[in-house]
Amino acid sequence: MDWRRFLSILALAIIVLLAIVIWFYPSSEDFRVENPFWNGAKAFAARFDASTLRSLQDLPADPEGTVLVVIPYTDFTEAELAGLESYVSGGGTLILADDYGYGNEVLDYLGLDARFVGEPLLDPLFNYKNGWFPRVTGFTPSPMTEDVESVILNHATSLETGSGFEVIAQTSKSSFLDLNGNLKWDEEEPTGPLPISARISVGEGMVILLADPSIVLNSMRGLEDNERFVKNLLESRSPEPEILLDQSHLPEASLDEAKGRLRVARDALSNPLGIMGLVAAVLTVTLMPIWRRRKGGKHG
Repeated sequence: MDWRRFLSILALAIIVLLAIVIWFYPSSEDFRVENPFWNGAKAFAARFDASTLRSLQDLPADPEGTVLVVIPYTDFTEAELAGLESYVSGGGTLILADDYGYGNEVLDYLGLDARFVGEPLLDPLFNYKNGWFPRVTGFTPSPMTEDVESVILNHATSLETGSGFEVIAQTSKSSFLDLNGNLKWDEEEPTGPLPISARISVGEGMVILLADPSIVLNSMRGLEDNERFVKNLLESRSPEPEILLDQSHLPEASLDEAKGRLRVARDALSNPLGIMGLVAAVLTVTLMPIWRRRKGGKHG
């Protein structure tokens, strides 16, 4: 066998094998639906049959009956913010789950009188393991809080809410915002009750704020009434909504970037032009030795 041909086939086989390994190796990044570990959202996506959005350009033209969950750990473009405004005003439900990310960019653009404070929320008295895991028991009676007695947070923050917002849940009186990071309450630091979830109607739709996205993590969903609370929020306007989980505003590790490129390649090969290009490439590689031998024979 021609060594050059053998090395070409070997290189192609290695590339295909690496692509398979990358495709099937699970992500370990926070909130990724492919991540089955403690910090992933695979269980959430499976439990609520959530569709994954890789871009906010893929938002439905008719958003009524859908719920979009956005965890904003990267910033937004003007077009994305405009898309979110159109989605909500057109009848969609936006659950904006943030703690130390870019949720306030969305609130600013929508002109809503609320902010994610972005400072650590601690509760030294009512908690699960320690002050970083506050236990929330203050709920406003509504379908959103039905059968919910306590929710556990994980390194959360709180909300500042103003005109038009209805507070859904708030922390205990012993909670506080640790502004200086010394893990204890000081006189200048706000104390509870502090709101951690609130809602407001916008156009034909609704915006629901949640000051801790960790509640959807594989490791958190089964704690106390966390899953019930999330289910209530998702079904607040429709008993069987279509759930959309945005993954485009989560930081990407190298593995996630590689998976994204493979996904683009897969999509390209799923249409006739892509298949024709692949067939042409395979035929070129296969027939190249024959063409070279014929060319060499003619010169001889």
